[in-house]
Amino acid sequence: MRWLWQFSMIKKQNRRYNAHKKTMVQRLMPIAKILSILIILGFTIWGVVKIKEMDFLQTKITWQIDNNLLVAQSHLESKIQPLIKNKYLLLDLIEIKQVLENEPWIATVNIKRLFFNSIQVSIKTHKIAMQWENTNCKQKSTSSCLGYISTNGTLFIPRETVKSNAVLARSKAEQAIITQLYQDYKNYQKSSGEMQIHAFSKTQIDTLVFKPNIKVILGYQQKQQRLKRFLKAYKELKKTTPKVRLNRASFDMRYPKGFSLKL
Repeated sequence: MRWLWQFSMIKKQNRRYNAHKKTMVQRLMPIAKILSILIILGFTIWGVVKIKEMDFLQTKITWQIDNNLLVAQSHLESKIQPLIKNKYLLLDLIEIKQVLENEPWIATVNIKRLFFNSIQVSIKTHKIAMQWENTNCKQKSTSSCLGYISTNGTLFIPRETVKSNAVLARSKAEQAIITQLYQDYKNYQKSSGEMQIHAFSKTQIDTLVFKPNIKVILGYQQKQQRLKRFLKAYKELKKTTPKVRLNRASFDMRYPKGFSLKL
């Protein structure tokens, strides 16, 4: 009987121990869950940061610029930086193109997507056909008074000018006038042959200056006919007039059957 009593006492002690042990586990379980969640959250945040730092998610731009002297890559990068900063999804190519084409020296921008965050940007700059002065400006030093006309007949006014030996054009800053001026210049030069136009003013009348300093006033009508008359007269005058005087002559071709000459 004694051993039965001892066995009973041992069972009671075991039940008390197991109950106490179970209670401790139950108390520690919520803490363990919270710690697990915090650990998982920490690893998740760490993983996201590391993924963002990985090269394959960084925006990559390959540049092709036909004239780095006119357009600096570093300047263009700074212009589009707000559009690509912290962008890990698809880049807005249209918006990037618009921003770049607002730069004065840039004629066209072609953007090709290589990957979701990788693009190739090809830049074509304006080719100078003529230097340009705004006839409405009294002081030529202001930013809107000096510019260039491209080989497409487009007026562009950069912040900084460059040295150029191109023909000097003078007119108002209206694109319609610029377009007509450039077309007229090409026609005049074609008709003039070896005589090189040095400057062309298009105000209410057209005035040409041939190299070295021969001024020809064509007026506002019958301009091609008047130019032909000048070329014919100049050819005849070369036979009898000293070259030094003829090279600084001024021809006014607005007379119906002739012209006035100032030597």
